[in-house]
Amino acid sequence: MKRKIIISILGISTLLISGCSSTKTTEINVLATTDLHSFIPYELGEYAKNELKKEENVALVDAGDFMGRDDSGAVDKYISLKNNDDKNNKKVYREMPLAKDMKEIGYDAVVLGNHEFESRDKFDLDGIVSDFNKQGIDVLSANTYNKDGSNYVKPYIIKKVKTPEGEVNLGILGLTIKEVGEKWHWDENGNKVESKSLELKDQPGFENLYMNDLVEDAKTYVKDMKKDGADVIVAVAHTGEKPKKPRNPGNRIQDLATQVEGIDAIVAGHNHEQIKQHDYTNKAGEKVIVTEPGDHGDCISKINFKLERDKDNWKVVEKSSDLKQIEQPPLGKNGGQFFEAIFKIHENDKEINLGKIIPFKWDKAYYFKTPISKEEIYDKVGYKYKSLPDVVDENIAQLVFMQGKKVVCNVSVDKNLFKFDLKFDQSDYEGNIVTIYPNKNDKFKVQMEMNKEYQSIYLTHTK
Repeated sequence: MKRKIIISILGISTLLISGCSSTKTTEINVLATTDLHSFIPYELGEYAKNELKKEENVALVDAGDFMGRDDSGAVDKYISLKNNDDKNNKKVYREMPLAKDMKEIGYDAVVLGNHEFESRDKFDLDGIVSDFNKQGIDVLSANTYNKDGSNYVKPYIIKKVKTPEGEVNLGILGLTIKEVGEKWHWDENGNKVESKSLELKDQPGFENLYMNDLVEDAKTYVKDMKKDGADVIVAVAHTGEKPKKPRNPGNRIQDLATQVEGIDAIVAGHNHEQIKQHDYTNKAGEKVIVTEPGDHGDCISKINFKLERDKDNWKVVEKSSDLKQIEQPPLGKNGGQFFEAIFKIHENDKEINLGKIIPFKWDKAYYFKTPISKEEIYDKVGYKYKSLPDVVDENIAQLVFMQGKKVVCNVSVDKNLFKFDLKFDQSDYEGNIVTIYPNKNDKFKVQMEMNKEYQSIYLTHTK
C-alpha cells in the first residue's frame, strides 16, 4: 500500500514538474536613441548594428529630434541647399541623407520631435517623412493630425519580433511634445513676429496640421494596439520627464506613465538627460519603466522584456532598462580646440608648427584637395567616421586628424566664410591628399589679416 502511495506521489510530482517546465518563456530587447540632431557617432552605429546581428529579437527606435546641423556633413549641405531654395522662392524636393544613414544601421522607426517641425513648412516635412518611408523606416507621431482629422503619420507599428519560442508582437507607439514651435518667426515682409504660442497650430507653414495632448491620445491608441494583438507596448515619446516651468508644461512623461494603462515601458527624449531606469506605477497598479538615452549619441538605452506564454499571447513577467555609454573621440571638443589654437596665432608670428600649437593628441593629419568624393576620404581614413556629402565641394577646407586608426578631429569649414585654409605645393600631394606629421612636416608660414569685420588666417606649407 505504501509503495502505491509513494508511486502515486512521484507520478503527480512528475506531472507537476513537467507541467511547469513546459511553460514557454522568451525575451526581447528594444534599443533606443534620442536627440541625435543629425549626429550619429560611428561607435554608436557599430554597437547598434552588432546588437542587431547577434539576435533577431531586437528592435531599434529613435525618440525624435533626429534632425539638426552636423558640422559641414551631409545634412549641413542638405540644409544649405534648402536655405538657397528659400532665398530663391523655390519649392524643391531634396533627399535628406540621414534616412539612408539610419537605414544602414537598422532603425525600425523614428518619432517626430520638435526639431523636425523646424523644417520650413509642411512641404519640407513631407519630404523628410517620405525619405524615411522609402528606406523602410516608419515615422511615428500618434498625436499629430492633418486638418481633416486623419493621422499625419502612423500612430504606431506592431513589429513581429522573432524569438526561439515564437514571434512576439512588439507595439511601438510614437508621441510628440505639443510645444514644437518657436517663440517668434519672420513674416513674408521680413518682419520679426511673435508667435501666438509654441503649439503647431500657431506656426506658419503648418496651418494644415495640428496636435492633440499626447497623454489623452495615448489612452486611445494603447487600446487600439491591444486589439491589434500587441503583446508588449513601448511608448517612444519626444517629451521630457518633468515640466521645466509651470507655464511651459510640455514635458509629460510622468503623466504618461501614471495615467495611461497598458504601457510597459517609455523611451523619453527632448530634455537631453540620461535616465537608466525610473519606475512608475499606473492607475491599474502596473509597473511602467522609463529610460532616456541622453543626446548626440552619447549613449543608447537597452530595454529587456522577459515573457511567458499565456494561452495564445505573451505576458511580460519582468522588465528592465540599462544605458550603454558610447565611447567616442571628442570630435566637437577637439574641433573647438583646433580653431582656438589657430586664432590665437599672433599677428607677429611668421611661422608655426601645428604639432606645437594643437593641444589634443594626434600622430598624422590628412588634408584633402577639394572637390573630392566622400568615398576617397573614407578610403584614406579607413572607415565612415561621419556622414559626409557625396562630394565635398571646392569651397570646403577638409582636414582630418588621426590618432592611431581613429579620427580625433574633423575640420570641414567654408574657406570663404571662415577666412581660413592650408596651402600646399602640388609636389606635397599624393593624389588628392597631403599627409602631415607633427614636428616633421608640419611647419607653415602665417599670412594674417585683421580688420573690424573679420580675421583671416592662411597657412602656407614650408619645407
